[in-house]
Amino acid sequence: MKMTSGVEQAVCILLMLASQHNGLPLKSVTLSTRLQVSESYLKKVLRKLVVSGLINSSASKTGGFSLAKSDESITLLEVFEAIEGSEPFFVPSNLVEKVFLLPETIKKNKSTVITIISEAEALYKNRLQQCTLRQLRYYADNKTPGTVDWNVIVEQGL
Repeated sequence: MKMTSGVEQAVCILLMLASQHNGLPLKSVTLSTRLQVSESYLKKVLRKLVVSGLINSSASKTGGFSLAKSDESITLLEVFEAIEGSEPFFVPSNLVEKVFLLPETIKKNKSTVITIISEAEALYKNRLQQCTLRQLRYYADNKTPGTVDWNVIVEQGL
């Protein structure tokens, strides 16, 4: 399984939205400029985040994107599944039946492979579930999550 760059973009987008001064919405152009990524691809990532209920979209002069829920309630698993989906990592294609001749060997080895991959997937997803967006934010005084005015940062080219 290979995680796409969309997951990394989604985490960065969410961190920017979480840290945005006064929770003001950010436009896609501000996000893509700061992250230095294609705005068209970023919009696809944003759409998946909207559909999954992680962010809100407001189409107006002062609109843009904002978090739909608190940063302490958004887990990396939610972000991962918003971008990659929640389907199992592995779906057997029954190739093992072409390799082993005895039915008991086929059944045992197929079961072993499915069990190992399923256990690895569960461990992977459980670890992502344990980490919230809030844990990834920087803290101004080691207690309070810091805020940034991303609009000003991008406008000034910082």
